[in-house]
Amino acid sequence: MKYQSAYRPSYRRHRHRHRRRNSHYGVLVALILVVIIAVPVSFRVVKAVAGAVFGGESQLVYQIDNGRAYSDGKAVELDGAVPFKDNGGAVFVPVKSLCDQLGFDLSWEADSQTAVLEDGKNTLRVQVDNKTAQINGEDRTLSAAPVMRDGVTYVPAQDVCGMLLCQVSTTDAAHGDLLVIVRTDKALDEQAVGKITDEALQVLGPSEAQLDTGSMLMRTDSDKVLNGGQVQQMKTEQERRGVAVVEADGLQYVPLAEGMAALGGTASFDGKDEWTVEYNGIQSTVRDDGRTEVGGDRVKGKEIRAYQDGESGRFYVSAQLFAALLGKTYTALEDGAFALADMSLDGLDSQKAYLAGKTSGLTQAVSANIPEADVYIALTFDDGPTGALDGYPSGLTAYLLDGLKERGAHATFFMVGDRVNMFSGTLPRLVSEGHELGNHTMTHPMQHLTGLSVDGIRQEITSATATIEEKARQAPTVLRPVGGGVNADVKAVAKELGLPIINWNVDTQDWSNRNAQSVKEAIMKAEDGSVVLMHDLYKTTVEGVLAAIDELQSRTDKTYAFVTVSELAAVKGITLEPGVVYNGLTDKVAQQIADGTYKPTEFT
Repeated sequence: MKYQSAYRPSYRRHRHRHRRRNSHYGVLVALILVVIIAVPVSFRVVKAVAGAVFGGESQLVYQIDNGRAYSDGKAVELDGAVPFKDNGGAVFVPVKSLCDQLGFDLSWEADSQTAVLEDGKNTLRVQVDNKTAQINGEDRTLSAAPVMRDGVTYVPAQDVCGMLLCQVSTTDAAHGDLLVIVRTDKALDEQAVGKITDEALQVLGPSEAQLDTGSMLMRTDSDKVLNGGQVQQMKTEQERRGVAVVEADGLQYVPLAEGMAALGGTASFDGKDEWTVEYNGIQSTVRDDGRTEVGGDRVKGKEIRAYQDGESGRFYVSAQLFAALLGKTYTALEDGAFALADMSLDGLDSQKAYLAGKTSGLTQAVSANIPEADVYIALTFDDGPTGALDGYPSGLTAYLLDGLKERGAHATFFMVGDRVNMFSGTLPRLVSEGHELGNHTMTHPMQHLTGLSVDGIRQEITSATATIEEKARQAPTVLRPVGGGVNADVKAVAKELGLPIINWNVDTQDWSNRNAQSVKEAIMKAEDGSVVLMHDLYKTTVEGVLAAIDELQSRTDKTYAFVTVSELAAVKGITLEPGVVYNGLTDKVAQQIADGTYKPTEFT
């Protein structure tokens, strides 16, 4: 009995513990079953419930024109679906990523092109191209209708998120161009939003507006710097031509003094081995062995290098070192271009693509073999290239190139894309023999570009550029609108695409008179800095221009050089700005540009 009495309490305690274990196991099994059942139904619902249970809030940050978003502490790829703003300022986001990241169920009704968003309590229906939405069956009016682009449905984010009881905050372009969405019914705390945006910018990078104001673009073999939307040439006051970025030992090198001068800084040499650089209030020193101190702090790295060119005596620093002197960070782009920005852009594909698209203004530096002359004239030819004609089996353009080569003359060819597709054989010669490629639209619209919409203007120019670049392996650097016609839209698109607009101040009227002597006489009257209009479509034009070159080059009172438009601009110290119209490039024009009084003649 004693044994039994002593044993029974112990047995009861063990049995009680066993019952409690069974109870715990039952709860655990029930939870597992709930999860197993719920996951196939909607992982997003589980995510939302988990956020509520653990006190978390789903956070999502979009950046305008960026192919990535920031969600709950990490970057999210949008698979080519890029947020954008419409003309009214409404922000549109891809509805699928919105639902995926914030935990909404999404279904698609293909017949009516309607997206249905559900959060467990509310059902929102939005239809493509329709500003009327339904929330729980009640009609609401959206500020802008959903749209479909390339098979992706975009919704006005602030309207949709507001109806689904999410909180939304935005920043302007100067502060990242962000849209912050938090799935909560509580008002957003300003400090918390600031923390989210700071974290998001570290992942998403700067906005396009921040890139425009805070980055500089340069390119190997170009003497230009694109800074704050303005193209500057790297040269000193004593030099006629610019000085280009060069490549050596696998690195890109910037001419130090000329680069600083273009950006408003200074670089002075002590006559021995050290340069003192002043930029933006910071003093730095650079030695010829690459040893660099910026604001008293040593800058180190295997890419921090410098050298002095033995032939020219010019001092070059690596692009990475130059970036350090400016307080910037170097990022390689494509085709030899690079950006000097406030942070590294490596891994930020949207930002790199945006900057790469702005580098067309970084034209190749003018060759140092332009002859010294008293008179410089830019010969320009429109509407080509040409195919075979009687007596010209390779075409007039090829025959003209032969004549220009014999005479050491360069010219600018404004080509029509459709003709390039038909007669592309001369394009490699144009590049290799030092001529300049110009864009004269894709189809040569007879109503001129001024008769087209903005999209039509852009299509004409971009199609021609792509066609020329495909055949020549080099993009055109200047634009001549059909008939020289310009208006505000033409100038805006040309600026967007990085193309200066080159018209003329000497018109040979060769298309009308078809007379070689008339063409010759017009060129004979051209003054220093003239831009001459011709067409490489007529035998009389080719005969007349070659005869004029022969006679002018034979003169003993003055020397003449026939150059491309960009060569003429470089000789005159003029930086050709995208979207700006130029007729002649005379000394008078150069002075007006310097004085800020330049007003070109604009044909309509």
